[in-house]
Amino acid sequence: MKIALCSDYFYPKIGGITVHIENLAKALEFRGHDVFIVTKKANFDDNIHGLRVIRVKSLFRTSQTIDLPYTDELIDVFRREKPDIIHAHHAFSPISLFSLAIGRKLGVKTVLTNHSIQFLYDVAYLWKPFSYLAFPLTQYINYADRILAVSYAAAKFISHFTDKDVMVVPNGVNIEEFTPSKKDFDGRSILFVGRLVYRKGVHRLLNVMRYVVREVKDAHLHMIGSGYLSSTIKFMVKSLNLQENITLIGSVDKKDLIEYYKRSHVFVLPSVFGESFGIVILEAMASKTPVVAVAQGGIKELLENGETGLLVEGEGLTKKLAENICLLLRDKALSEKISLNAYREVQKYDWKVIASMIEEVYEDILS
Repeated sequence: MKIALCSDYFYPKIGGITVHIENLAKALEFRGHDVFIVTKKANFDDNIHGLRVIRVKSLFRTSQTIDLPYTDELIDVFRREKPDIIHAHHAFSPISLFSLAIGRKLGVKTVLTNHSIQFLYDVAYLWKPFSYLAFPLTQYINYADRILAVSYAAAKFISHFTDKDVMVVPNGVNIEEFTPSKKDFDGRSILFVGRLVYRKGVHRLLNVMRYVVREVKDAHLHMIGSGYLSSTIKFMVKSLNLQENITLIGSVDKKDLIEYYKRSHVFVLPSVFGESFGIVILEAMASKTPVVAVAQGGIKELLENGETGLLVEGEGLTKKLAENICLLLRDKALSEKISLNAYREVQKYDWKVIASMIEEVYEDILS
């Protein structure tokens, strides 16, 4: 099959959708399919990731993240490439929606994957752009021949915009890349991976570490990622006198990221809201690094509290996160139990499995 993966979200923008599209493209190519990615113009070397990327010009920009694509160019791309499947990613961005409409016009079968559980979690990026758009979302979403979602939480959300059935096909992880190594339990390394933005709960994480270091004085948090709160976080680390216990790494390449997962003893995800699934949790599970997270969104579907991770909810989240981190740093038996259970559980999320599920969807709508 010839498959077009379409989204506003791809490199150089970093995030879960970008990671999903890259890994899906590679997994489908490995299975013998001809795959190309359609996204917006950007100053980026697409040869880095070894994928064929077609970038379309914008009619005009509505925010730093979302552009309105030049639809004639999109139509030309699909007429020239003649894909068997147009697979749009993220239900609320212009390239995805316009690709579905163009697919319907050209008679090409279309699939839409919803990656989100809230429409307004990035108000600056989504609300403003869509104030310019004069079409009903439901109409465009319903152009899809099949609608997928990365979690039941994401499926429930997209169902507000369509009466069509929604099939859950989760995010994946390349388990072989994250082959775990035996950890030195004398270490006290804690890891966070994600954008430094409010909804990821990074502001809470600093207060979590204030609690942790009182109990485990040599505990050290490595924060990997960047975002609009980077400067604020640096200032807060200094203000709270946590320079010896927190290191801001910034963005790293995949090889270094894998090493951080392997060397860490606890992975923490303190997201406030908006987690439709949590690819970073899969990466931690594949690395046999036990997870402490807030029980919200799709995370509750992914982890079983006390078995494959430790989840907190309700009042006093900061203290609860800290207590569970300390528990895993001190209790070797519990840490090993959760790590092993999670590693067994993550096998069903290998990209080989997920790509096969998506391939079956393509074959079904083409038959």
